[in-house]
Amino acid sequence: MNKYIFLLIAFTLNLFAGGKWNIPLTAWIAPIFFIHFYRDTEKAGRNFLLLWLASALSTIISWHGATLFPIGVEIAFFFAVAPIGLIPYVIDRIYYRRFGSTAWLTLIFPIALTAADFFSSSGSPLGTFGAVGYSQREFLPVMQIASVAGVWGITFVMGWFASLMNHLWDNGFKFTRLSLTFAGLLTLIIGFGFMRTLLPTQPKHTATIAGFSLPNGTMSEMLNQLNVEKDEAGFRQAVDKLHAQELNQISKLADDGANIVVLQEGAVLGLSNQVEKFLDDASVIAIEKNIYIIVPTFDLGKSPAENKVHIIDPTGAVVLTHTKYGGNMFEGTLEGDKVLHTVDTPYGKLSAIICWDADFPNIVKQAGEQNVDLLFIPSQDWLGVKDIHAGMATFRAIENGMTIFRQAGQGVSVVVDAYGNQYNRVDSFAEDNKDFVSIQIVQTPIGSVNTLYPQIGDALGNIMLVGLLGLLIGLWATRKKKNY
Repeated sequence: MNKYIFLLIAFTLNLFAGGKWNIPLTAWIAPIFFIHFYRDTEKAGRNFLLLWLASALSTIISWHGATLFPIGVEIAFFFAVAPIGLIPYVIDRIYYRRFGSTAWLTLIFPIALTAADFFSSSGSPLGTFGAVGYSQREFLPVMQIASVAGVWGITFVMGWFASLMNHLWDNGFKFTRLSLTFAGLLTLIIGFGFMRTLLPTQPKHTATIAGFSLPNGTMSEMLNQLNVEKDEAGFRQAVDKLHAQELNQISKLADDGANIVVLQEGAVLGLSNQVEKFLDDASVIAIEKNIYIIVPTFDLGKSPAENKVHIIDPTGAVVLTHTKYGGNMFEGTLEGDKVLHTVDTPYGKLSAIICWDADFPNIVKQAGEQNVDLLFIPSQDWLGVKDIHAGMATFRAIENGMTIFRQAGQGVSVVVDAYGNQYNRVDSFAEDNKDFVSIQIVQTPIGSVNTLYPQIGDALGNIMLVGLLGLLIGLWATRKKKNY
């Protein structure tokens, strides 16, 4: 009966591991009980089904509403992908049953866990949604591991901790020389994170950056007017009115002292001539106010529609244009070339991507390679994903050693530095519906910090895939030596 109590504990903890109600510590503890439940079971097949049920149900509950899927598809999706995440538990159990609990074998589970996490996250059109390491959002010391090995390094450390704790549990918490060495290594890795947050590099520049977003539901209402109601004349009129309000807001924020003004993803939506006119009008303001303007546009006059972000400098020139490359299949827009562009300014080197783009760390690492000081991420989310998605973006700051300014519609806008320190956070769902929401005016530290991740990228994830292959070969090679 005790083993089913372990499963219940793991299920409960997993409700708070990475989803809408995230508590970082639970993601460290839940695998300990999942492992302990499954290792000792004599009925592997039946209890795998229970493991599958507990894992899938806890994920469905904690992630409900965070996907774009209808509830039925959401349930089917999580049940279908859950077995991938359970492969490490199966491999761990077989090795445990064949060779017992030794300190060296504590490496089996983290290798398999990291490989499965990397495989299921990095090859998905959804990006790295659901990666284990994201459960550590806002736990800054652990997040610093991403500066070396990306989120996969965090997955490995968490998996090794769970495996080592089970080894100690099996042995009455008596340390051997090797287990003590492994525990010391884990302590040093986490200690590195604490030291990194305590001894930050001072930023090179500071700028007053202001951002604003549209009231929740504005974009969908306007798109419905054009695409569902087929009221082009009414749509044009509504767009012209919105653009006039946005231009006035940019001017107001500039008068309030902003050096740079940022709008949310798709804030400048409209037909092609309307988008072009807005860019021309914004250029005039940039010249008059001597400011930079980050202008995200959603051009519905193109086929397919184009979701872009532009940077206008104080001369009125558009000095950077980026086309969104993440999630295009879901919104039906032109897919970008996945190349990050930069522009040198008095405030450091700037770059910009859009929302879902930030979920692909192997592409965003171009920013670290080019020593970008400040990355803008205009975004558009929804209620169920707002905290998850904003938290994911902060890892890109740590991986690449740069400041991030994320201006989100229908979500959480954040400003974080190269260590993940939060300088501002505003939730559009916590505000009244008014002309504009999520207004930020932040004295923003700007500067790049050297990190290892842009140089090695996802090397650890790929090494773990090779390691997983080795583990599978090892199981085949030893299949007749032990009963399990």
